[in-house]
Amino acid sequence: MLIRLSFLRHKRVFQLGDRMDYLTIGLLVAVLGLVVSTLGIVISLTRSVGELRGRLTGVERDVESLKRDVEALRSEVRGGFNRLANTITSANEITIEYLGLRGVLNQGDVGFLRTVIKGLASTATTNPLTPEERKRLLELVDKDDLTIEEAEELYRLARKLYEEYIDKTPDAFKALLYAAAMRGITYRKYGRKPPNLDPTQS
Repeated sequence: MLIRLSFLRHKRVFQLGDRMDYLTIGLLVAVLGLVVSTLGIVISLTRSVGELRGRLTGVERDVESLKRDVEALRSEVRGGFNRLANTITSANEITIEYLGLRGVLNQGDVGFLRTVIKGLASTATTNPLTPEERKRLLELVDKDDLTIEEAEELYRLARKLYEEYIDKTPDAFKALLYAAAMRGITYRKYGRKPPNLDPTQS
C-alpha cells in the first residue's frame, strides 16, 4: 500500500506537472502569437513610413519644380511687361517728336512740362545724373531756343532720368515727353528730321 500511495502521489505530481506544462506552453504560444503580430504591425508601419518618406520626397521635388516654374513664369511676364512698357514709351516719344516736327506742337504746348522736369531734376538724387548733368539739364530746360546738339543732349539726359525714375514717379515719363517734343520742334526749326524718324539715316 505504501508503494501504491507513493505511485499515486507521483502520478498526481506527474498529472499536475502535465497540466502545468500545458498551461505554460499555452501561455508561451499566446505570448509568441502576440509578439509575432506586434512584429508584423511594426514591419507594416516601417514600410508605410518608408513609402510616406518616398512620397514626401516626391512632393518636395514637385514643389521645388513648381517654384522654379512659377519664378520662370514671373520673370517671363515681367520681361513681357517691360517690353510692352518700352514699346508704349517709344510710340509716345515718336508721336510727340513727330508732332513737334510737323509743327503741331510748339514750345508753349509743352511749356507746362518744364515745371515737371525742373522739379524732378531738382529733387532727384545724384544717381543717375551727376551734379554737372543735373545743372546742364536745368539749363537746357530753361532755354527756349535749342540747337540740334542741345536738343539731343536734353533728350539724352531726360532719357537717363526717365530710366532711373520711371518706377518711382510718372513725372519721369513727362520729362522724356518734354525732351522728345523739344527735339522734334528743334529739328523742325532747322529743317531736318531726327535720326529715329529719318529712314535715310539707318
